[in-house]
Amino acid sequence: MLKTNYALALKVQLTHLFLCILWNAIGLWQLHNGEQSIGPTASMMAIVVVLIAGSLLVFSLNKAWKPLYFSISLLAFLLAAMTIYGGLTKDHSLWPSEFWRFAGIAVNAIGALGFILAITSFFKPSKNQSLA
Repeated sequence: MLKTNYALALKVQLTHLFLCILWNAIGLWQLHNGEQSIGPTASMMAIVVVLIAGSLLVFSLNKAWKPLYFSISLLAFLLAAMTIYGGLTKDHSLWPSEFWRFAGIAVNAIGALGFILAITSFFKPSKNQSLA
């Protein structure tokens, strides 16, 4: 079954997406209270987009729509990679502390790992499939 092959990748991807939602929600709460956000951006739109992406990941695996699953996975990977790059190259004053800068990098490293696991799952034979 397709879903079983991708179970670990999906868990990691959904963990990343949950952490992105949490990150943005905390940032919005801090901005609402007049504090600096834990990262350079905090957006309700980002929360909505991440919820949609997570739903589409699960839906595409349930329907065995590999192109949709890999498209969303690739998009999440590219956004995570850009965010990691930004965390390493942008002005450090965009984060309230070095801890939060590296926490953002770690959150997005989880997203990159999710895509890598999805790709490796694609090439891993299922238990019902012979290697020949």
